[in-house]
Amino acid sequence: MALALAWVGELLALGCALRGPRWWPLALVAHLAAVWLVDRSRRGERRDARFVVAALVLALPVAGLAGVGVIRYWQRCAPPSGLYTGVHSEMAELPGPDRTPEPVDRVLEWLQAQVSVQPVADLIRSADPRTQRWGVDLLGRRGDGASVELLREVLQAPDRDTQIAASGALQRIEEGLVGRMTQAREALRLDPDSPERLVAFGDACIAYQGSGLPDAAMGRHWLGEAEAAYRRAHALRPGSTAQALARALLALGRVDEALGLALEARASAPSGELDLLLSEIFFDQRRWRDLHDLSREAVAAGRADETLRWWAGTESPA
Repeated sequence: MALALAWVGELLALGCALRGPRWWPLALVAHLAAVWLVDRSRRGERRDARFVVAALVLALPVAGLAGVGVIRYWQRCAPPSGLYTGVHSEMAELPGPDRTPEPVDRVLEWLQAQVSVQPVADLIRSADPRTQRWGVDLLGRRGDGASVELLREVLQAPDRDTQIAASGALQRIEEGLVGRMTQAREALRLDPDSPERLVAFGDACIAYQGSGLPDAAMGRHWLGEAEAAYRRAHALRPGSTAQALARALLALGRVDEALGLALEARASAPSGELDLLLSEIFFDQRRWRDLHDLSREAVAAGRADETLRWWAGTESPA
């Protein structure tokens, strides 16, 4: 009976130790109680026998407690490292030790999205059908406009199985994008004044239009739906969708409206994304001096990417 209670005490000590440093004093008390119970249960035996029994009963839990203490101390003192710091900080959105576990498919989708289309295009244009089908699978997971364009090219491949794989990938992409719009529309119907749900619906429409799957007329229709959703969200929460709304207006050909909105948003909250949007507008309008000045300003503020840095270093045309 005493030995059983000793084991219960050790389990209690281990549980307290795992809960953190605040519980370690209680863990020590439970451990000392277990030691006393073991000693009490063997008092009628020789001292060396009592020592052996106590060692066998307590050695493993004591080692476990010591190990837990060392690990806890190291976790508190050691600087963070690994995938979630430094150059891999963009992976912070993936499931991690302190995050709710998520399906492996989400991690795979994230990885697929990081693959540039050009290397996959080289795979697609290779002569090996098995390599082509592997590239088709990668493109099917991306689902953007460049991927759809390549998949349509694969429909003309000489290998019949590769054609079928490309057709299936295109169908899955369209089903996924349409399903995303349907879900966003249903969520918006339940709460039509939610800026978040308006933005989600607008993003879904933009993703479908940007995939190149709908024809020109339907693509313009979905751009209009996205504009309306972004505009409502912008009215409910000013500034929340200025960039997205400006991009939708630009895609619809309403350049002056897009420019005014982007300039207003950049004046209140400068960002690299707005710099890039304005650079596209200035480039389309052939406003070289404005593009040059914008690029230099972005470089000076530390917001420029390679494109803006290149423009900042060129001579402005006369």
